[in-house]
Amino acid sequence: MKIAPLPHDEQERLNELRKYGILDTEPEAIFESMVQLATYICQTPIAAISLVDENRQWFKAIKGIDAKETSRDVAFCAHAILQDVAMVVPDALLDERFFDNPLVVDGPKIRFYAGVPLVTPSGFHLGTLCVIDTQPKEIAQEQLDAVKTLADSVMAHLDLRLSHKEIRKYVDDLQLSATIFETASEGIVVTDENNCFITVNPAFTATTGYTLDEVIGKPPGILRSGKQSKEFYDDMWNNLNTLGSWDGELWNKRKNGEYYAEWLSIKVVLNSDGSKRMYLAIFSDITERKQADEIIWRQANYDLLTKLPNRRLFSDRLEHEIKIAHRTSNSLALLFIDLDYFKQINDTLGHDIGDLLLVQATERISKSVRESDTIARMGGDEFTAILPQIDSAEDAYRVTQAIIEKFVQPFDLNGNIITISASIGLAIYPKDAMDSKELLQNADKAMYEAKRQGRNRFCSYQELND
Repeated sequence: MKIAPLPHDEQERLNELRKYGILDTEPEAIFESMVQLATYICQTPIAAISLVDENRQWFKAIKGIDAKETSRDVAFCAHAILQDVAMVVPDALLDERFFDNPLVVDGPKIRFYAGVPLVTPSGFHLGTLCVIDTQPKEIAQEQLDAVKTLADSVMAHLDLRLSHKEIRKYVDDLQLSATIFETASEGIVVTDENNCFITVNPAFTATTGYTLDEVIGKPPGILRSGKQSKEFYDDMWNNLNTLGSWDGELWNKRKNGEYYAEWLSIKVVLNSDGSKRMYLAIFSDITERKQADEIIWRQANYDLLTKLPNRRLFSDRLEHEIKIAHRTSNSLALLFIDLDYFKQINDTLGHDIGDLLLVQATERISKSVRESDTIARMGGDEFTAILPQIDSAEDAYRVTQAIIEKFVQPFDLNGNIITISASIGLAIYPKDAMDSKELLQNADKAMYEAKRQGRNRFCSYQELND
């Protein structure tokens, strides 16, 4: 086993790491959600945000293993922080650095590892965002790029908190340092005891588009986007009135009407007699990070070709609809739809034509169901449709017949006129199954029976048991 050498700037790196104040701290939902998302993107059972300390690797967040830290001598991340790019180990047993590592031969039996360094603006490597599997595997470039985006989001969040912390150091008895106030990249706002603007800094104007003259004497409500509920603001003010501070994320609106996301910290400033003197707020524009998170989430939950929910999001929605149906004593139908002879078209006319067919098929299926129904692409030429709150099986029969009739019309695929049909299987909750897994299996069985009977038709699971 090869032990990673110390970086040449190890002492400076450790000083930078400790400056963030994140070692040996309690779990945080934002970091746990990031490792959860990393496992979805890379389809690995394990992911972690690890920080490489002096003698150990400490986990700020981890999914898949119940651990808080491990020795630096055996840590894969101690090797990863030495690199300027992601470190990918397809099979640890074939890598001379790790083939006899205790984490490979014992313990979690790591076989696959991919780690992206967490790099500060000063260039120091604090640790990694890594994904791990107990089986050897390859990782697609798109997946690795998504992990890199997540790693950037981790550091953006840490730098944002550190920036807020550093700015507060310059607030002495509520007298803002003029230099910090004028040059800070974060927006700074001071409002009076009635929460009306007293002053703002240039960063506020750069973000919102409003100058001090335009907002002075007015309440911050002029920035409201309408995206937060009344309950959201009630909770904010409850914290300000009881705890004297509030931190959180919200959406506001610029002067030009654009929405933007911000991380906002508010502190109540008191007079010597305990009465409110003013409010001090510091915020950062996090719109780009939110947009990057949205892209990553959509990649993890939606099919890129058809824009339909993928298998993972379909499973979540089916579980959700079954819970509602159970609670309300309603029925729901699940359709399993397979395009007949799709493989022959794909093989003879090419994948581009096949993709165009899938897109047009999606449009025809979508026009056959209600807005409240969920259509998903399971992969290949297989689709599903969840039909919640149906009164009887006949409601589902009408939908299946509508889909079959939609496929009667030929498809025009860039001048290639082709005709295909669809085979559909139908299963109904709770009559045919009591859980999502069995319901999907039964709809699948019914679909294969429809194919066996000659295709271009639907078959209900009930028919298989009559």
